[in-house]
Amino acid sequence: MFRIVGVCLVLGVGFYVLAVNAVLISFGVCQTPSGLAGHCVPLADCKSLYDLILSAAPSEAQIEYLRRSFCGSDVNGTTALAKNRVCCGDNPNVKNNDPYSGKILPVEGSCGVTFNTRIFGGVDSSVDEFPWSALIKYRRPYNASALNCAGVLINQRYVLSAAHCLRNPSIPTTWKLDSIRLGEWDISTDPDCFPSADGKGRCVDPYVEVKIERIIIHEKYIPHSQSEFYDIALLRMAESVNYSDTIRPICLPINPVLRQMTFEKEYADVAGWGRTEISPYSTVKQTISLGIWNTDACASRFKTIGISVDKRLQMCAGGQAQQDTCQGDSGAPLTLRGRNMNDPYYVVGIVSFGMQPCGMASWPGIYTRVTNYIDWIRNNLED
Repeated sequence: MFRIVGVCLVLGVGFYVLAVNAVLISFGVCQTPSGLAGHCVPLADCKSLYDLILSAAPSEAQIEYLRRSFCGSDVNGTTALAKNRVCCGDNPNVKNNDPYSGKILPVEGSCGVTFNTRIFGGVDSSVDEFPWSALIKYRRPYNASALNCAGVLINQRYVLSAAHCLRNPSIPTTWKLDSIRLGEWDISTDPDCFPSADGKGRCVDPYVEVKIERIIIHEKYIPHSQSEFYDIALLRMAESVNYSDTIRPICLPINPVLRQMTFEKEYADVAGWGRTEISPYSTVKQTISLGIWNTDACASRFKTIGISVDKRLQMCAGGQAQQDTCQGDSGAPLTLRGRNMNDPYYVVGIVSFGMQPCGMASWPGIYTRVTNYIDWIRNNLED
């Protein structure tokens, strides 16, 4: 995950993926001037309105429609077509006959359930532990691929991740966003097998990869900003996934009481395949428990190096020597369980950024505070 301004992530890098990737980038759900549901996208990515621009003599009504379609500006765009965002009703990839609604979030009892009781300075997880963990796959030139960045499954169509994993102008455009991998544990084997009590061993189902249909990046996120405010994104998969022992969704902290909590002095878990003490990445999913800081104290710490921390938008965790999330963990969830063993896990943070090198004492990692974005998440889910 980690970088201080200007230093690229190693495994947790994000990519600026425009229309060339065949994945629609959205900056949120919107309503077109004609009242239809649409997505706020760069003008260059909306065929119907782009064609209108190219028409020889658009009518006054068409010009007015285009003006009313404007839904924001992109400060990182290099051309007018890339800078101007419009509410576009073109949704060619949406499958209206899908029996599983992407809007439906799982209820307690069907989310946040891990079948085990139980990174940098972390330990191997169990094969069926943290079954909501997701990996983001990118295609590279010459038929190569890479698993860079992580995410968390929130229902059968959507994964929550960090915006910086998906939109970063410094990354080569030859790297294409491709798919989501779920049900993974050891990336060096498929299927994953482990010893059992009878000595015969047991294997779980192979991992599942689902193509990405659309990414929705928070409209206020600014790539390469020092503080990484609004570092959150949704990835919509091209089809619904079936749940299993190794693929299950996390719970969102929707409850009003949870949404008001800071979680300070609590301990939260992170799982991922990022950099470890001895390797650029771990083949086996690692897990670690991190203490959540008082955000004011965290903000004071980062202020000494010129970085702002906003306690409404962010939270801090870690800060113990040799215990931290690191490169490759970007987008992974910071999860918290209720007081009782039967309580579900909730995603309260998303790995955003921190210090280099990882695991420095008294320097916590910065996480996107999920409770601040519940409405944004729900408003951007579609059937």
